[in-house]
Amino acid sequence: MSAKQLMYLAAICVALAACGTPYEKKIQALEGKLSAGADPKVVAELIALYQEAVNAHPDRHADNARYRTRAAELKFVNERDNVGAVRLAAAALKDHGAQADVADAAGLLARVWRLYKNRATPDLSRNPDDIDLMRFTLEQNTRWLDSCLARLDRQLMAASEPDRASAEKFIQTAEGYAILIEATDPNKAASLYTQAAGLARSMGEPNTALRLYYYVAENMPQQRSAPLALFMMGIIYEDDLKDIERAKQTYEDFLKRYPNDPEYTDDVQAALKNLGTPLEELIKRFEQNKPQ
Repeated sequence: MSAKQLMYLAAICVALAACGTPYEKKIQALEGKLSAGADPKVVAELIALYQEAVNAHPDRHADNARYRTRAAELKFVNERDNVGAVRLAAAALKDHGAQADVADAAGLLARVWRLYKNRATPDLSRNPDDIDLMRFTLEQNTRWLDSCLARLDRQLMAASEPDRASAEKFIQTAEGYAILIEATDPNKAASLYTQAAGLARSMGEPNTALRLYYYVAENMPQQRSAPLALFMMGIIYEDDLKDIERAKQTYEDFLKRYPNDPEYTDDVQAALKNLGTPLEELIKRFEQNKPQ
């Protein structure tokens, strides 16, 4: 073999080495085990292997962003370690955000932020430095939050059947994002709350939807999404919870607050007029009154 051929072969070997690391097969094997069941030992071993791979190849930004985000997800979901999840996700955003897609890491931080603001993370509440790290990282990476929600929305639209896991992530991420920006961008926050509420209702979670709509209607009444939120509360009471009296009160409250709303006032008046009327009766009335 000539010197030129040897140099060419060496270049190929270098290129092949750059395409993978010794950790990938081990990681894939452990991920396969994890998909069969959430064994705590496998979870811990996989988290450690992710970190070992990151330390061994610090310049592989796409892989390392993914590994740190996956490790953070395991900390958050499987180990209930909110502090560890925050540190790993924040590191993914800080170290790899300029070179790789870190939308999932931002979404995970928003989900943790939501729990923290709802007083559901006692371990994190004892660590003010990590709370500051989480808030600062989120505030600096809202574009990745938008990207995360857009990706989840595409997944939901493309699914042939309801994708509950993606829906739950969207709802929690949108709520966390809304909490984060409510003081600085209340209009967008109200829109995020109502998007999350609409998805929750479509996934058969009317009480979650009602909670989110109620927050907008009662705490953000001047925002553009507030009339919609109040109207949807009435619909949920009427159609999902079958609480006709609460639906009536909500529709009447709407007409007092927004008597001239250009989008929903007519619909609310019609809903109030037909409140409690069976669908079959409404169809019959429509058939009788439509032009011949």
